[in-house]
Amino acid sequence: MIALVLPAVASVPARAQVRVRLEMTASDPINERGVRWPLVKTPNILRDNRWREALQNSFPLRLRFRVEIWRVRQDWFDALERSFQWETVVRYEPLLDQYSLTRIYGGSARAFQRFPTLQDLEREMDKSQQIGIAPAGPGEYYFTGTLQIRTLTDEEMEELERFLEGEPSPDEPHNPGSPIGRAARRLLLRFGGLPAQDLEAKSGRFEVRGQ
Repeated sequence: MIALVLPAVASVPARAQVRVRLEMTASDPINERGVRWPLVKTPNILRDNRWREALQNSFPLRLRFRVEIWRVRQDWFDALERSFQWETVVRYEPLLDQYSLTRIYGGSARAFQRFPTLQDLEREMDKSQQIGIAPAGPGEYYFTGTLQIRTLTDEEMEELERFLEGEPSPDEPHNPGSPIGRAARRLLLRFGGLPAQDLEAKSGRFEVRGQ
């Protein structure tokens, strides 16, 4: 199994053609002052063969997001006003032949979903996420976003499984995986050249009026 999987993962970058993007935009105004929320979108992650094949070879993907609110200052550097971070973990569960997506905020899982097909998971990951943070006062603003995409190491996988085992959901099975499967992951992580990707994006500027 290791001999078959390893060449496949090692050759992934040569076949990856779809460009993964991070898109950062501002929502429509939510009140008469022109306050807006950040919208984050990550199209094409699972259409990139690097991430698609890593996931289907039982490597969970961890997406680490950070969104920042910046206030424009004409005579000085722009000021960071507020930021928000969260993680999305995507897994393929071979025993169930299903995919799962867990969004983690502040060290606790807040949203968990299952998907019967990869296409269903893709549609969910292509959706825009509206983040509930907004500028505090009047001025000119913009949003920035960063995204780190990684495969989980074997130790991180064990930590994630322990974390999810404590989930209150009664239908969440705990599948620690076989020793052979874990040994295969260790070898692939060491020799397979699994991908990593960092993305940045910035929204257009918008004005927030005073009271």
